[in-house]
Amino acid sequence: MRDLTATSKPTETNSIYGGLISAQGLDLGQFESIQTRVQAWKTEAGTAVKFVEARGLPVVDVVLRFRAGTVQDTEHPGLAALTLSMLDEGSQQYTATEQASHLERLGAVFDKQIRLEHATLSLRSLSTPAVLGPSLALFTDLVARPAFLAPALDKIKQQLLQSNASREQRPVSRARSETLRHMFSGHPYGSSLGSSEEALAAVTPDDLRTFHQRAYSASNLELVVVGDLSFAQAQALSHQISQALPQRWSATDLPAVPAATGTTLKVEQPGASSAVLLALPLNVPANDPQFPALELASEILGEGLESRLMVELRQRRGLTYGVQTRVSPLRAGGLFTIEWQIAPAHVEGSLELVVDLLRDFIEQGPTQAELQVARKQREGQLLRSVAQNKGLAALLADLTHKRQPDDYLNTYIERINRLTPANVRAAMQRHLDLSCIVQVSVGPSVEQQPLPAPDQ
Repeated sequence: MRDLTATSKPTETNSIYGGLISAQGLDLGQFESIQTRVQAWKTEAGTAVKFVEARGLPVVDVVLRFRAGTVQDTEHPGLAALTLSMLDEGSQQYTATEQASHLERLGAVFDKQIRLEHATLSLRSLSTPAVLGPSLALFTDLVARPAFLAPALDKIKQQLLQSNASREQRPVSRARSETLRHMFSGHPYGSSLGSSEEALAAVTPDDLRTFHQRAYSASNLELVVVGDLSFAQAQALSHQISQALPQRWSATDLPAVPAATGTTLKVEQPGASSAVLLALPLNVPANDPQFPALELASEILGEGLESRLMVELRQRRGLTYGVQTRVSPLRAGGLFTIEWQIAPAHVEGSLELVVDLLRDFIEQGPTQAELQVARKQREGQLLRSVAQNKGLAALLADLTHKRQPDDYLNTYIERINRLTPANVRAAMQRHLDLSCIVQVSVGPSVEQQPLPAPDQ
C-alpha cells in the first residue's frame, strides 16, 4: 500500500503552494470551524421544524420529508411511489400543466424523491415576497390538495413499471435489490421500490387519497427551511404548510430487523461486466456515539483514490474503475456495503480478495495517517455541504430524520478529531460480523480466472 505517512515540505521544485509566497506558512490542512445556528420548534399541528437564517443570497430552500417511504406500502406494493409521483400531476386548484407553467414563470424549482423510509419534496425560490409568496402557495397546494385523477394515474403506473424494469436490468441496481430482499426478508425493508404489474393495476385513486390523508399528515412531517428569511417569517411559512396538510397521523416505528444470515447469491444476467456487492448487517443508529468511527472506517476502506480497496483493486491490479463502501443507517437496522463492477471472469477472485482485506482491516484497524486523511475528507465534505443553502437544507433534513441533535454540525469535526485508530478498530470489531456476510453478484456465468499479480 502507498505510504500515507510520508510528508513533503514546500520546496522551489515541489510545492503545494504553487509558488505563492504569501501562502507559505499557512496550515492548509486546518479547516475553519462550523458555526451554524439551527433553530428548532414544532408547529401546533405537530410538524418538527429546523431553520437556518442565511442572508448571503436572496434565496429560500424548503424541504419536506414525510415518513411516507416504501416501507409504508402495507396494503398495496407501489402505493407510496405512486402517491408521491401523482403530487405534481394536478391539484384541486391547478392542472399539471398549470402547475409546471406557474413554477417556470416564477423561476422556482421543485423536486421530489422516494426512499425506503421517507418521501421528500423540495422547493427553491427567490426570497422576494412577490416570488416567494405565490411559489409557496403553489407548493403547498401541490402537496396538500392533490387531485389524484384517474387518467394521470394510468400514465404514472406505466412510467413506474418501465422504471422498475429498467432498474432490474441494471446490474448494480439488481444487486442492491437482491441484497435488501435477503438481508431484510419478511421485513418492510425487504420490499423493493417497485411492484408487479398486477399490484399496480389494483391501486385506485381512492387508495391514493386514503394513503395521502395518513402519510402526508402534518404530524408525520419533518420540515427544513434555509435561506433569506427572519425567524418570524420562517415560523409563518411552517405554519402555512402544516395547517394546509391533513392532520393527526404519524407513522409508527418499524419492528426490529430479523437476524441476518450469511449467503452467496449469484444472479445470471447477460452483459460485459458483473456487479458485485458485499453486505454486512449494521444495526447501529446514526446518533449512536460509535457511528462516526464507522463512517471513518468506511472512508478509509473504500472512499477515494487512496482508500485501501481502491489501491488494491484498481491501482495495483487494474481490476475495476471504482469500488465504494457505504454505511447506511436505518431506523430499525442498517447495512455496511462494498460494491464494485468487474470483468465476469474475476468475480470470485475479487470477492475473496475484498473479504480478506476487510477481515484484516477489522482485525488491525487503520493507521494514524489513514485516520488523519479520512478526517480531513469528512471535514471537507461537511464544509462543502453547509457552504450552499440547498446542500445545507438537504443535510439538515437527513440529520433530522436520523435524530441527530441540533448542535451536530458544530460539534462533528471536534468529535471525529478525538477518535483514535483504536476507537475505529473497536467500533468495527463490535458491529461488523463477518459470519453474517452476504455476497451478491449479477452478471454472466463464465469460467473464473486467477486475479492478475499486483503491481505488474
